Amino acid sequence: MSTHWLITDIWGQHATLDPFIERLGSVAPEWQVLDPYSGQRFAFEDENQAYQYFLHRCSKATYQQKVATMLEQAETPVTLLACSAGANALWPLLSGPLAAKIKKAVLVYGSALPQQPLTSQCEVALLLCRDDAGVTEQEEALRALGPCLISDAPHGFLNPRAPGFDAAAAEEAEVWLHQQLR
Repeated sequence: MSTHWLITDIWGQHATLDPFIERLGSVAPEWQVLDPYSGQRFAFEDENQAYQYFLHRCSKATYQQKVATMLEQAETPVTLLACSAGANALWPLLSGPLAAKIKKAVLVYGSALPQQPLTSQCEVALLLCRDDAGVTEQEEALRALGPCLISDAPHGFLNPRAPGFDAAAAEEAEVWLHQQLR
């Protein structure tokens, strides 16, 4: 089992994610990918279609269970990069017993994070979007958890498939992510 995992957003695995994963190879040579659709690739037409399919095919609770199962099966502490729905699924697990299986968790624009305060039991870094609900109001508490980058780019800015994609902000954030994942 790999010690480095990418936990995807609602878009799951897709061709535009592959270059991002390849670049993660500069941090660690092997990355496993956990997505809502068990590795099946989709090319959703838009964010609404991706979100509706996520709710129908997987659901938030089921995705969280997939993340929990992956952690339960981990034989050594893992480093996690969790994006959006993946970050939301991982977030509540950081304050429970499964956190002992995590070396470090880097969470990217999980919209539920500011809404669910917690005390993490593992090392955490956060990349958030200023315009996501609660980020500004909870900024101090979120920064207290560990390294925190708050971007002015819109939600989804790292994902070329998302409507909020911002190439310049993505490039800058990716440098920061790589620093956090080392």
